[in-house]
Amino acid sequence: MKFFIPGILIIIAASCTNTSKLSATGLKGRLAVSELCSHYIVEVTGGSIAPEKTAANWTDDKRKATYAIAFTVANRCSFAKAGLAEGDEFSFSVDETNQPETCAVCMAYYPTPSQTLAITNIQKLAKNK
Repeated sequence: MKFFIPGILIIIAASCTNTSKLSATGLKGRLAVSELCSHYIVEVTGGSIAPEKTAANWTDDKRKATYAIAFTVANRCSFAKAGLAEGDEFSFSVDETNQPETCAVCMAYYPTPSQTLAITNIQKLAKNK
């Protein structure tokens, strides 16, 4: 029993000390850009996310539009399976495991934020006009 309690305390302390991790759930976003070759840009609209993980006031030069808290979707293949359209709002979680993608995507260029996040648990909420 002596070793059991200190072990639990170490596990609890370790789980509480990593404040740089992203919020695992409770994030909301809007698919701001859906372009050729699976280029997806999400604008965070709700929840708490570390500011360094997103681009603040990122401007899409092609569309002449600015997005407040944006990132490029890293897992383009699995994100596409969610069936979202540009303007759709959805909830999501950040996938910190960043599993490798195994589908083919074309290499056409489209300007995107340098900040990329893999996301999961995507649930469509509404479509903005």
